[in-house]
Amino acid sequence: MIISVDRNPTVAIECKAYAENAMFERILVDFSLLKQVSPNTSCILLQLESQLGGDYSDPKEVHFGSKSTHTLMSYFNVDLNIITLLEGERHVDEPIHKKEFFKPLTKKGLENAVKAFQSILMNY
Repeated sequence: MIISVDRNPTVAIECKAYAENAMFERILVDFSLLKQVSPNTSCILLQLESQLGGDYSDPKEVHFGSKSTHTLMSYFNVDLNIITLLEGERHVDEPIHKKEFFKPLTKKGLENAVKAFQSILMNY
């Protein structure tokens, strides 16, 4: 999804149920191609759950991520904002579409996502 302000692309959002590093690499490629034609666009990965490792699955404002994710990011000139809505690491043997594996969307997780979007959109 692309958000435009005054007909200028300002924010690009990739929405995923979850992301793991193979998917993450593709996301970085897509955003790097976008940045070539629109270098001032802010990039966001919005995911329900994380499988990126590190602390991307913790409901807090600042994330330090994992070594493997940082390694992938070092190959691309993309300042990517990662927003995770649900707490806890994603487990592949627990399908998110089955009721017994549903995770609650907490008020804190939602507030952190709103704050992240506000801080990004304030630049525009």
